[in-house]
Parts: sequence; C-alpha cells; structure tokens
Amino acid sequence: MPNLRLTCLFIALFFSINAYAQKTHDWMQEDYLISSFLDIALNNEYSVSQSKLRKWTQPIKYHFLHRTADKQLHERLATLHLKNLQKITGVKMQQIQHKQNANLLIIFSKEALLEKELLKEFNISSKKQREQLFRNSVCLAHFSINKNNSIRKAIVIIPVDRARAKAKLVSCIVEELTQIMGLPNDSDKVYPSIFNDRSTDELLSGLDFILLKMLYHPKLKAGMPMAQIKRLLPSIIKEFNQQKLIQNATVEASRSGLYELLY
Repeated sequence: MPNLRLTCLFIALFFSINAYAQKTHDWMQEDYLISSFLDIALNNEYSVSQSKLRKWTQPIKYHFLHRTADKQLHERLATLHLKNLQKITGVKMQQIQHKQNANLLIIFSKEALLEKELLKEFNISSKKQREQLFRNSVCLAHFSINKNNSIRKAIVIIPVDRARAKAKLVSCIVEELTQIMGLPNDSDKVYPSIFNDRSTDELLSGLDFILLKMLYHPKLKAGMPMAQIKRLLPSIIKEFNQQKLIQNATVEASRSGLYELLY
C-alpha cells in the first residue's frame, strides 16, 4: 500500500492526539460518564424511542464486500479498528470468506449505489426514508437484535467517494464499526467523542474507550433497562477508578488500532 496515500489520510489526525492534552477532563466525572453512556447506548440516531441495552454475546464473523477500488487499503483500515474493538471489549472477531456465514457485513461502496444498498441490504422499502438517509448521511450502519436484545447481525455501508469528498473515510470506518458494537446514538452532549458530529475526534477518544469498556463489563447484560443500568454504573466506574482505567483511558485508546498508523 502506498505510504503517501496512507500519510495523506492520517496526517491531520496527528494533531487531534496532541489536542487531547488541551481538553478539559470533565468527561472523567461519574455523572458525566453515566449520562454519556445512557445517551449513546440506549438512545437511537434515527428514532426518538429509547431501547434496552444491546451488545454482542457471540463472536463477530465479518465479511468485506467491495464495490469500489482500493480494496487493500479499506480492509487494512477496517481490520485494524476491529482488532482494537476486540481488544477493548473482549468480543472475538474473525474475518470469513463467505457472506452467508457472516454476522457483520462491511460494504465499501459508491454514492451512486447508496439508495440501492439501503433497499437491498437494510431492507428499507420506503423510498422517502431511503431518500432521507441518502441526503443526511455520509456512511451508515444498522444492527438487528435477538429477543433478549443481544445483537444478532450488523451491516455497515461506506460510500467511499462520498466519504472521501467530505474527508471522512477514516472517521466513517471508526464511528460506524464502533456504533454496531451497541453504541448507536450520536449526541452533541458527549465530548470528546466520535459520537459527536461537532467533535474533531476521528479516532477513539478516552471517553469512547470507557464507554466501550462500560458496555462490555460483565455486570451489564443485554436487555437491561435504564433503571437497572443506572444502579450498576456507579460500582463499575468505582472499579475503573481503582484500576486507574479512566485516568489512563486516553493513553490506552491511542496505543493500538488505527493510531498505529500515525507513528
């Protein structure tokens, strides 16, 4: 893979790492962590309804579909991030060759094909809804759940030309693949975070790292309602503080995954 192309994709991200030192640490406070988690994990980007907790309880078997060029580059970027998600959450992940055996489908496509992708892969029959998503989204992700709210299957669609035109190819890969872990919402209240469209963060922040660790803590089970989660989160945060996990979260988040390409 050409070094120049990779450098162009990541050079701007170098400055976001240094910017961490200048950000306040309000996100490390217990109340902030709890409200951020409830907002991102239980709310939904395209719906006003609140959900119960959703997470993977089975290994992820992912398959790539390429409908555009630069297959090697796209797979490398996505695979690095998936390996980081596996490290953070403990969910086992494996690339497989056959689409029919996958429970995570990652599609690198084109803007011209996006509406057809929404119909075929997301099964959105409403033309109005497809047009709305086409107008308002750069990249998209969707997951379906079992009766117990564990995640059964997920699909990520990245129209590469659209993402590149908006300088969001890397952030699309990071955000969408992280959201299908069970953190589906975007919120301007959560900062610094890839889940905040106003944030400059394109790779996982310390806060994002902690949200993932919270979601996959053994105490939190798929299907739990908000009230039960709120009772459990203080003890989880106390445990994280004792381990200095929150204090070191930004450093831990930047030790692997796509951050490796910055050094």
